[in-house]
Amino acid sequence: MTIKDSNLAYEIEDIHLSPKGNFYFFNNFVVSEIHEGVHYTWEDAQDVIEAYVKHYGKVPITYVSNRINEYSVRPQDWSKFVKSGYKLHAYVVVSYNKRSWLNALLEKAFLNTTVERFTDLTEAIEWAKVNSNHNLKIAK
Repeated sequence: MTIKDSNLAYEIEDIHLSPKGNFYFFNNFVVSEIHEGVHYTWEDAQDVIEAYVKHYGKVPITYVSNRINEYSVRPQDWSKFVKSGYKLHAYVVVSYNKRSWLNALLEKAFLNTTVERFTDLTEAIEWAKVNSNHNLKIAK
């Protein structure tokens, strides 16, 4: 299920559309939906990171990867994210097939944070609401 098809769409605070995917900013977490067939890299993430910092400030965030499409990520790029001073509060993967979850397990090796798996977007969002940092926005 996509965010737009869910009953959570009304909670979206901002949307960042990029050539590689769509990123939905909620009160205290981000949901990504990467496009079919994309190979997503650190370089691709730069415009999203810029939008994230503009929206939230440079604070730890819960990132929900809604894997509605088949795509690949360069897992070692997560270490570049961390080395650049950014932090994840939690990494939540909504996987609809085994391959998607196996890819996320590989990414997990490059992360030093909580990684949660769901097969239902609504359940993942509920988890993010309860377990994310609250009141993330800071005065800019």
